[in-house]
Amino acid sequence: MPDIRLTKLMAELPRHAFSYSYHGGLVYLIMFFLNLPKSLICSSFLFLTAAVPVSAGIELTMDNFPTTVDKGLWFIEHFSPYCGHCKHFKPTWDQLAKDAEEEIPSVKLATVNCVTQGDLCNQNKVTGYPQLMMYEDGKMVSQFKGAREMDALKKFIKGHVKEEPAPPPPPPPPPPAPKAAQEPPKPVLNTAGEVVTLTAETFGRTLAQGPAFVKFFAPWCGHCKKLAPTWKQLARHMQGKLTVAEVNCDDSGSLCKKQNIQGYPTLVWFGQGENEDGRSEYTSGRKIDQLKAFAEKASAAGVHILEKADDLDAHVAEADVVYLLLHSASSSNVLKTIREASAPLLGSPEIFASSSDILRNRFSIPSSTPWALVAIKDHDMNLPSSTYLATGHETGTDADLRKWLLTHRVPTAVELTQDSFQGVMNAPQAPLVVIVSASGTEGSSVSEQTKAKILRRIKDVAKKWRVRTEGSGLTHGREVVFAWMDGSRWAEWLKSMYGFDGAQVNENGDEKHEVENVRVVVADHSRLVYYDGDRTGNAIKFTSSASIFAAVEDAACGKSQYKHSENLIERMARYLNGKMTTIEFFVVNKPLQAVFYFLVAVIVLFWVLNRMIGNDVPNMQEEWRENKGKNGRLD
Repeated sequence: MPDIRLTKLMAELPRHAFSYSYHGGLVYLIMFFLNLPKSLICSSFLFLTAAVPVSAGIELTMDNFPTTVDKGLWFIEHFSPYCGHCKHFKPTWDQLAKDAEEEIPSVKLATVNCVTQGDLCNQNKVTGYPQLMMYEDGKMVSQFKGAREMDALKKFIKGHVKEEPAPPPPPPPPPPAPKAAQEPPKPVLNTAGEVVTLTAETFGRTLAQGPAFVKFFAPWCGHCKKLAPTWKQLARHMQGKLTVAEVNCDDSGSLCKKQNIQGYPTLVWFGQGENEDGRSEYTSGRKIDQLKAFAEKASAAGVHILEKADDLDAHVAEADVVYLLLHSASSSNVLKTIREASAPLLGSPEIFASSSDILRNRFSIPSSTPWALVAIKDHDMNLPSSTYLATGHETGTDADLRKWLLTHRVPTAVELTQDSFQGVMNAPQAPLVVIVSASGTEGSSVSEQTKAKILRRIKDVAKKWRVRTEGSGLTHGREVVFAWMDGSRWAEWLKSMYGFDGAQVNENGDEKHEVENVRVVVADHSRLVYYDGDRTGNAIKFTSSASIFAAVEDAACGKSQYKHSENLIERMARYLNGKMTTIEFFVVNKPLQAVFYFLVAVIVLFWVLNRMIGNDVPNMQEEWRENKGKNGRLD
């Protein structure tokens, strides 16, 4: 049964609690509760607590109120669970909370129970129930005072929602990404793996199919007979990759004359049909391994597309010189341009292409430049040797582009061998070549250990030179190459050209003293002169970078005294040969002018002779008259 005292309390409490003024009622309530039994008071509070209804939305307390409403809009109901108006309003509030969650998600609804959170309600200046207040970022901005109907409440809430600007229209879909430029597939050549015999009728047609390596020979030539089995081996090795052919100059003399064949056998690479721009005579070794290496590299020539920007690191680490083509993804024409312009390179150095913005930024290529070529030497990507910035109007026959490709193909440090000699000493840019040479005891080659020390020193000097010239390797417009030559293998040539006396290194001393006797000269092979000292006449010291650099710079600007690699008779013969070659070239290319100048020369010669002979005839006649008058007849 319910406690009679509790029932009596519940019946008496409302009457006593609200029948007096605020202060009088409060005193009466205090005295009333003090006179009640403790068990009755505890039971009363348990009953009251169980009877408090739960309101919809988040219920706030003194602890979480400040941190909850400090951001955004909050519509808060302050209520008492014993307020009749609050009980009547509760269904409307619950429905409003549900609707607002969907219709007005930017405004959150919450409640504060003023019976349990009296201090919070006093702090919020609540004077009646239910009191509806709007808070924005923790501050009360407005109180709802109208009829507590659903439409009016929603209108009040929406009135505090700031209208967000209309979202901009979605951007138009991006245009489809341009298809990345790709190298065209290479033709399948030499399907049978055999040497193809060419004649004047089949020569042009065969070369038009793709690259070809052609041997011009004569059946009676001993060197040609010796090369024949090697040539067949090469054809088998290059099956499906390259046309390996031969021309019998006894049977096709006119074709060999047209190709300016001067001796047998002559090996010629044709990279662009009969176009002279793609023609290159092979002058290196004729062993099968050497021929394979050349054919493999030359047939693979072209532009290699980098799949990823990081792939460049591996190629630079492997090769002494690398060309990098940076272009836009849609620039398919530039690949054709570079492929045609680089034909004389014969695949060395290799050219890699990328449209990566990462690489473009890494090498500081201006965005306004349609494409660019970067020369990377000596495995150093931090200090490019040279950069060619295109205008966009270049073609495969552009002279400046071809000159750039040929100029930067030689590494800063290299070993001169039979295979590399022509490419370095007779390079079109006519570089100054710092030749370093030495031999072992009794004219033998230096040991591999000593050679490694010398090569390490050469590369160190070459690296310092590139840093000194900001990567270009140029001084006074001349490229400089540092080269090692085996003093034993090249002894006679070095002595005749540069006066090397076969100086021997001390292979038993420490590294510095071991290389003290290494000879150094600066060679200008295009003029067949060399420098073995600086402007003061001091010999070039291999162990001193300063001595080497001073000699190079003095040679480049003409401040030091050069020596000739030829004697007087050889120089005179070369001079006359050069003049005759110039005259021959003029006659062949400008025959009408040549005939005109020849006739003028004949007329001038005739006039001079006539003047000389004409002056003698009157004198003889006068002498005859005088003698005739004095001595009578002379006949």
